[in-house]
Parts: sequence; C-alpha cells; structure tokens
Amino acid sequence: MKADGFAGFETTKEAAVARPAADAVRLQQHPFYATTLAALGAQVGVLEDDGTTLVVERRIGPLWLSWLPAPRRLPDFTKLHRITLLSARDMSMDAALRGTGAIPVMTPQTHAVLDLARPDDLRRSGMHQKWRNRLSSGERKSLTVTHSRFGAAPGHWLLPLDRAQRQQRGYRALPHSFALSWPDSRLFVARSRGTPIAALLLLLHHPGATYHIGWSGWEGRAASAQNLLIWQASCWLNARGFTQLDLGVVDTVRSAGLARFKLGTGARCEQSGHTWLYSRATAPLGRLIG
Repeated sequence: MKADGFAGFETTKEAAVARPAADAVRLQQHPFYATTLAALGAQVGVLEDDGTTLVVERRIGPLWLSWLPAPRRLPDFTKLHRITLLSARDMSMDAALRGTGAIPVMTPQTHAVLDLARPDDLRRSGMHQKWRNRLSSGERKSLTVTHSRFGAAPGHWLLPLDRAQRQQRGYRALPHSFALSWPDSRLFVARSRGTPIAALLLLLHHPGATYHIGWSGWEGRAASAQNLLIWQASCWLNARGFTQLDLGVVDTVRSAGLARFKLGTGARCEQSGHTWLYSRATAPLGRLIG
C-alpha cells in the first residue's frame, strides 16, 4: 500500500520489518529500528524500488516530511513526492548527493566505534594506557558484574537514575520508551556488596550493538566501574559474533571528557555525512549550489 501523496513508499507491516543486507551493523539500518519506531506510533515503511530503504514520516510544524536515515544507496528523488530529509551514511554519499538538487541542512556527526572482531588480547592492547590502567583498577575492586535482558518495565530502577543524570549533565537523549520497545537489549550491572554502583545498557542489532545508557554513581566512578562494564560487555559481544559496538557521538567541544573516555577504549572515529533536504521546489537551487 502506498501512502497518500508519496509514490514509491510501502507502508505494510511486512515492509517495516524488511531484512537488512548481510553487512548491516548500524542501529538505523536494522529492522529493529523500524519496528521500534512503529511500536511508538511512527509511520514507517520502505521504498518500493529496493525493499530495504527505511522511510519515516515526521511532522515539523505544519509540514510532513519523509526521513531516510542512513540509506545504503541513494533513492530516486523523482519518485518522492513529499519534502525529504536524508541522513547520509558517510562522506561518499555526501559526494554522490551533490548536484542532485538536495541541500545540506545539518552537519555530520562523528561516532566512536569499537571493533569487536579482534580477539580479546588485541582489543585490550589497543586501549589507551590510562584507560587500560583504570580497567585494571576496576578489576581489582572485587565488584560483581551481572548481565541480563532488559525487560520492558517502565519502573526499572535504572530509568530514574538515568533521568536524573541527564538533568544534572544537561544533555538530551532518546526517550526511555525507545529502549523499552527495542526487541533485543542487554543490561550489564556492577555491584559492590550487592548494591548497584554502575550500569550499561546495550541495544543489540546483530552483528552490531549500540551503547544506549551508561550510569555510574559516585562509588562507581571511584571504582572505574564503567571501564569494567564496557570491557566485559565487549567480551560478551565478541563471543557471540558481534563485530562492532557504537559508543555514540564524539563531541570534543561540549563533552571533551566523555569523548576521551570513548576513544580511550581503542575505538575508531567514523564520520557520517550531512543531513540533506530535497524538495521539487528547492531542487533548482540545490543543483545551482551543488
């Protein structure tokens, strides 16, 4: 079925959960992303021409837009009747978009991505020295680390702690309903004398995983518990065939300390492309400035 005014867009339930390509590892390229957005009330579908490119309809003010998050290949813009936002997956897609009539409207982001395909000893040797020292310190603290599926429980003890941490540090993130609706997740918890002092929530989208929530109390920070959790989580993922862990955006200006922590794991930086806007009305201008 096609959405009104949007040729080339399937909105069937089957389309929303279309299987990804075998090499898909990014959160937005996995069918779990579409099913989670649909569970939260979003209208999602795929482009008819390839059956895998996710389309999310979004409303900004009075306008309805069609958003394509990190597609694997460029769509045929002539088949898209609504204003379209496309988040380019990398710089090569940026280059391909120039001259199409699309206009860049948001700057790229840089993510810290940890390679899980390497064996444990190589991943550990690839850490920055200070990060590895903190890990060793955490391992000597006699902390108990457990992990389990993160159940869909709105009253889970981690959520109010994360909410308070967001307010204290002044950052925004996806609503907790997103994590509660995600089909496959893993919660790692560090405890001291039975009391949680740090937690790490991963969203799983095999063969990739995404660091979604990281919380530490004062005792957890003193014990380098997050270092310990990330290390044990990466070993768990590696043993189950996961190939990479996305640690999130690297912002060296507003969150320099967090950026150093992420890169200290030995993660590499991966830069996305711009977010582009395409409409038939602005396409001539886009071609002119492209």
